Amino acid sequence: MGYGPRKSPTPRDSEAERRSEACPPFDLELRCPDGVALRATVREPEAPRATIVFAHAMFARRSAWERPRGEGLAARYAERGYRTISFDFRAHGESERGPSQALYDAFVRLDLPTVVACAKDRGDKVIVVGHSLGGHVALASQGTGRLGADALVVAGANVWHEPFEPSRVRFASLVGAARILETLVRTTGKFPARALRMGSDDAPRGALSVFLRTATAGTWKSDDGEDDYMAALTRVDAPVFAILSRGDRFICRPDCGERFVARTRGPKEIVVVEGGDHGEPAPDHMGIVTSSACRATWDRAIAWADERARAT
Repeated sequence: MGYGPRKSPTPRDSEAERRSEACPPFDLELRCPDGVALRATVREPEAPRATIVFAHAMFARRSAWERPRGEGLAARYAERGYRTISFDFRAHGESERGPSQALYDAFVRLDLPTVVACAKDRGDKVIVVGHSLGGHVALASQGTGRLGADALVVAGANVWHEPFEPSRVRFASLVGAARILETLVRTTGKFPARALRMGSDDAPRGALSVFLRTATAGTWKSDDGEDDYMAALTRVDAPVFAILSRGDRFICRPDCGERFVARTRGPKEIVVVEGGDHGEPAPDHMGIVTSSACRATWDRAIAWADERARAT
């Protein structure tokens, strides 16, 4: 077998390599109190100014924070002097599934608090950045007193709850979608996101149950009923910056996301992305993170959260 001449790197490739070499990532394994191992990627600049913990969306994994190549948010903020930790929730990516069937509650009670506790052991301020699932899990965990983040940035985060959706027609469509998903995951035990090309990871039934029940039963509570996450939302007094996009037309419409975050009681700022930084359309739900369309908004969000975290 022969080998052709080495391909010269393109300017984009060179930039990606430069960013990676400036603060090379390394893998970390974290153990939750129930013994489940979570896999994480860490970037450690010299004298970090704070730690950013990245929590991914449903049907995704920690690699979403590395997209697009060379321009991912994890590398971007490591280059700016932040320690970054992106991790896979249990049953996602390279993390273990564990014995718990109540996966959503494990995200809230075990996974994210374990990663934040690891970050806090370094003595720095901790900013949790959550996209979609990661966002509402972060708010639920903070509101129930388990997280202790110094500030939160949530992107495309809400739950399907009637008071957040003023249109009866649109809410009816959300309930209909939730019931279809409930039937599918009850039958198959998971939502086949990969087969449907809706994400990198299938979602086990337990990861979706709480979210879907919020739409169909009107209650955002833990599977065992011990935690009322809707009530906990009103107890979040840490600073919250919310990023919403006009291009997100179904999963988290901006008006719904605004009503959701408005229930927190601490300092907050809500920004709706009307269009991309370079004249492109506003990003869709996943594109808020995985495209480079609204990096200026992300920079504003991190600066805002960092400033308020240091003020506490």
